[in-house]
Amino acid sequence: MLAIIILFITVVYCYLKSIYFTLRGPIPGIPPQFFFGNLLQTGLLSRKTASMPNVILQLKEKFGDVYQLWIGSMHLIIINCLEDAQHIFSHRNIYDQGDIFTEKFKLIHPNGIICLTG
Repeated sequence: MLAIIILFITVVYCYLKSIYFTLRGPIPGIPPQFFFGNLLQTGLLSRKTASMPNVILQLKEKFGDVYQLWIGSMHLIIINCLEDAQHIFSHRNIYDQGDIFTEKFKLIHPNGIICLTG
């Protein structure tokens, strides 16, 4: 019975790790840890880094203008180049806006979407 429980937990862990906590596609980034994403690696959870903008600047220096970032189980693709952002917003039929803006960032910055979309 104990072996079945251990096998079940191992299979669930491997499934969640492969589906939710792995890098996606050719975009560079730090491989995320299970449950924490990149919070421990970037120092945001341990307060080694002062703030999220500092982490974004450090990752921009390391990976360039486009990279992946995981905040817990939330997958983000960060774009730091103005030309790339203009291309994405002018080709809205190709790129989808994630639900993160309407669900998460509305609490932090309620007028952010109005500023971004014009």
